[in-house]
Amino acid sequence: MPASTPRPHVMALLFDSDFNRPSGTRTFRHLDGRPFTDEEQALADDATLEELQAAGVHVHNPEAGAEAQVAAYQMAELLFKYAVPHREALIPFMTHEDMLEYGRLETLITEGAHLLGPHKD
Repeated sequence: MPASTPRPHVMALLFDSDFNRPSGTRTFRHLDGRPFTDEEQALADDATLEELQAAGVHVHNPEAGAEAQVAAYQMAELLFKYAVPHREALIPFMTHEDMLEYGRLETLITEGAHLLGPHKD
């Protein structure tokens, strides 16, 4: 689904918003401290994810954690592909503790490598 076009009147309100609400209230305030009217609050509550992000508001995205976890795994796989053949080049940059951890992890991966490949039935 294509992203909707941000509505100018919503964006104007969001850009004039202090999103740090006082404790115990759900009402936003303008940058000058005035609380939103009921109509303004309803408009802010109706803002789309794209409008909030365009206004620089951090919006909690429950899928972001899972995406980050997958990306971290993919990044590790990519780096590992280059690190194993060139591990001697990494040694000058590694602390003693990191070298020990690298060796431990390398042993675990090597011992279980047959489990990582595609299964042949």
